[in-house]
Amino acid sequence: KYMPQHNRLNAILLGFMGGALDVYCHMQFDSLVATQTGNILLLVADWDDNPLSKSIIRLLSILFFSIGFLLATAIKKRAQTAYWRTYCILPLLISSAILPFFPKVAALWVILLATATGMLTLTFTGSQIESHAYTILMTSGNYRKMLTSWYQYLTTHDKSPELRRQATNYSFVVSSFVLGAVSVAFLDNILHEKTLWLVTLSLATVCYHYTAIVIRYKLKYSNV
Repeated sequence: KYMPQHNRLNAILLGFMGGALDVYCHMQFDSLVATQTGNILLLVADWDDNPLSKSIIRLLSILFFSIGFLLATAIKKRAQTAYWRTYCILPLLISSAILPFFPKVAALWVILLATATGMLTLTFTGSQIESHAYTILMTSGNYRKMLTSWYQYLTTHDKSPELRRQATNYSFVVSSFVLGAVSVAFLDNILHEKTLWLVTLSLATVCYHYTAIVIRYKLKYSNV
């Protein structure tokens, strides 16, 4: 019924991953790699109080996220099959899987994670939760849409299943984002750098699920 990039499970997993990744990077590096507007706000708000090293890390995140996004744009423009989305997920999947085995060099980690996150962001930009637009990796827009959908459903006389499902979908994505953030905060004291594997697990599931649907319904060339 829906193209694989519009699947609800993918939206939930990406929401979880977005919350987990940004909380992880904030705890480890005092920087964000998905919510770049947050980095800009942190730069301005902490301009006088933060050491120069933290400001440089945030600037690197903004710069390399932009590079990753533009790189994925070029890949999309030249894409021949639907698997281009899978290819653009792999850099973040691989980076999050192997980085915990290496020394934690803040600049290097942020450069790799921000570049790969920029690529991932472009991959699912314009995607939907089934038939409704949503924002991947960040949740402020999804939260507003969740409130609006539930308000419309609860105040209208026509309790349509479509409106209820829309409200439920947004609730799932917002809840998964919060769960990802809380999971990282809880597990950080136990797993330390390996907490990043929550991101790896989420992305591996997205890759498998998306690719499996493309293969099952022969969407390789029709869903480019």
